[in-house]
Formats: sequence, C-alpha cells, structure tokens
Amino acid sequence: MRYCLKLITAGIILLMLIPFSAFTAVITHTVKEGESLTGIAKKYYGSDDRYIILAEYNSLPHPKKIDVGQKITIPRSFKYKIKKGDSVALIAKRFLDNKDRYTVLMEINEIKDPKNISIDQIIKIPAKMPYTVKKGETLAIISERFYGDIKKYTLIASYNFISDPKALEPGQRLIIPVSDLEIIEDKKPKEKKVVEAKKDLTAKTPEKAPPKTEVVSAEGQKILKKGIDNYFKGGYDEAISEINMAIEKGLPQNEDMLKAYRFLAYTHVARDEKDEAKKAFTKALAIDPKMELDPVYVSPKIIEVFNEVKVEQ
Repeated sequence: MRYCLKLITAGIILLMLIPFSAFTAVITHTVKEGESLTGIAKKYYGSDDRYIILAEYNSLPHPKKIDVGQKITIPRSFKYKIKKGDSVALIAKRFLDNKDRYTVLMEINEIKDPKNISIDQIIKIPAKMPYTVKKGETLAIISERFYGDIKKYTLIASYNFISDPKALEPGQRLIIPVSDLEIIEDKKPKEKKVVEAKKDLTAKTPEKAPPKTEVVSAEGQKILKKGIDNYFKGGYDEAISEINMAIEKGLPQNEDMLKAYRFLAYTHVARDEKDEAKKAFTKALAIDPKMELDPVYVSPKIIEVFNEVKVEQ
C-alpha cells in the first residue's frame, strides 16, 4: 500500500513539473555556413530585429561576428492555461521564482484584478533575459531597447523590485521579462503549395506597388531603428551614421523625426560632443517646442545639455 502511495505521489509531482520543463526549455541553435544573427532571429522569432535579444542572451560583444559551429541559445516565452487552484501569485512563484512578481504577470496580461481569473484562461509567461546595466543607462532607456517603449520601464522595475528607478548603478544585474518571444513554427510543405497556388490565381491582377514616398519612409524607419539599437549597444559611430541616414531618407511622421533627433542628441552626449548634441536638441525642439525630458527616462548628463539648449533659445 505504501509503495502504491509513493508511486502515485511521484506521478503527481512529475505531472506538475511537465508544463514547466516543457515550456521554459530554451532551444540551442548551431550556426551554419552563411548564417547571420539577424537571419537566426528571423527564423525563430519571425523578425530580424530580434537579433538584439540573441546578442544579449548569449553575451555576444560583436553580433555581426558569429562562427560556423557556434552554439546560440534561443530564449522563448510561452502561454500557460490556468488550472483549478491556480492564482496569479502561485503562477508567478512557479515560473518567475517569486510570488510577489504577480504584478508583472498582471501588467503583461492586462489583468486588473488578480482574483478575477478563470480556469482555462490563457496567459503569457515571459522569457527571462539577464542584463547588465551600462554607464549612463536608465530603466527607461533599457525599456526602449527591449520593448520599444520607454513607458514600460515599470515592468522591469516590478520584476527586479526596484523602488527608485533613478537608483541604477553600472554593472548592476537585472532580469528583463520579455513576453513576445514565442518561437514560430515552420510552415508545412502542403501549406506552402497552397500559398503558391493562390499566388498563381492572382497573377493576372498584380498588386500596385506602394508609392515611392511610402517605400522611402519605411526604409527610413528601419534605418532609424538600427541606429537606436546601435546607440544602446554602445556603437555610437554606427548610431550617428544610421540616424542621420534615416533623417535624410525621410520619416513619415513628426514623432519619428523627433525621436531621431532625440537619439542623435543622446548619442552625441555619450561621445562628449556637446555642440553637436545641442544642434540635435535644437532641431527636436523646432518640431516640438514643448518637449521635455523626464529624469526617470534619461541620464542627468543628457538633461543638463538639453536644459542648456532650452535656456539659450
């Protein structure tokens, strides 16, 4: 009887562990000839922009230089179906290592009341990205890098139990929760044939090419993103070149142009090029005279230069 009880207990424990191990296991990719980090990111995430995730997770100082045979770890997020007896706190303890991180799950999944969850409800569980704070970085800057939105810095603060967002130190270790790193599935050959057949049916009525201005604007946005990514990686020469190129190509909205001049100014401040930073801030203020910088989002050094420009105007 005792032996049977032990077997049953072991079976229950094993069943409890299966969802965790099955979904949080990372994938290991072996680099093949001709592959790049951007190509690997597109293969697994569906977007080459996600190469930043792979570079950070694998501590690659030079993302453009990867070798054939090198092992690249692919982190991933996943979806979890709520079961009977689950609570947001228990799920946080199981997957995020601490029940007090339930606020992170609430923010990611837009749960307003932790008591108002239901069985079979699907929620997102984020991948956990280790990150080392660099000199001059703020939570907002890190948030912009990983989420593309400075306002999501609260997610990083909550996960790492940071009460004062301004109190970051270079070298400080953080975990960045990233909830949109699901691995895309390879399309089956049959599906591919169907797509090709559909293309043949519409071959007689090809779609009109988008206006040239739209193509240029889209290209400018892509180049701007690369420039901002390089700023975050400390590649200031590349950042300045790419941001300036994006401005020359043209950006579709004032908001994008404003962002370009802001990050151009940030980059020049990082290079101690105060005069160039002032020129960029001046152009940004010409677009939005009411623009302000929040000390939660940017470093004191940047704000100091920005305030000098405002006083001089």
